Amino acid sequence: MDIPNALGAAACAEMRAEMRAAGGDPATVSGGRYHRSVAPEVRRTTRAAVPPATCECVERLLTARKDAIERHFALTLTDCEEPHFLHYRVGDFFVAHQDNTPLARDATGSRKISAVIFLNAQSDAPLPDTYGGGSLVLHGPDSRRPLRVPLAPAPGTLVAFRAETTHEVTPVTRGERFTIVSWYWG
Repeated sequence: MDIPNALGAAACAEMRAEMRAAGGDPATVSGGRYHRSVAPEVRRTTRAAVPPATCECVERLLTARKDAIERHFALTLTDCEEPHFLHYRVGDFFVAHQDNTPLARDATGSRKISAVIFLNAQSDAPLPDTYGGGSLVLHGPDSRRPLRVPLAPAPGTLVAFRAETTHEVTPVTRGERFTIVSWYWG
């Protein structure tokens, strides 16, 4: 499911600027043998330390979209996790994984829907505020016939999918990729 214009162009630009200025720490992997550790062979990106007001703004946006997401997926959702503001640079990636399995799991194991808000565009050409590579790739359920669907949504688009969907972020090859991720609980 995608929700275009969940964030306007000005808000996307503001958040990119905040994320660049904020700095942050390497994003962790939450499950299995990694248990909230940095695992650069699995995931390489920075979790930006944005101001609390920015985080609260995104939480309100996610809460406002919850009813539409519930209807689309025919689920009852409770709340969402605190958003993660992710800044990918050249070479950064996240291997194929699911968000409710031992590799990436919240403390309760109740993630039902993954949500990604794109803050800038993917482009083959080196245009301002774009990145190359860094595709969000959703994998089909049938491992006998591999299906990989790369997504390149417009800035401001919220993409939601079931947390058990295998997905990855391919390595960024140019520029910087900015996204916000969260998970709705059921």
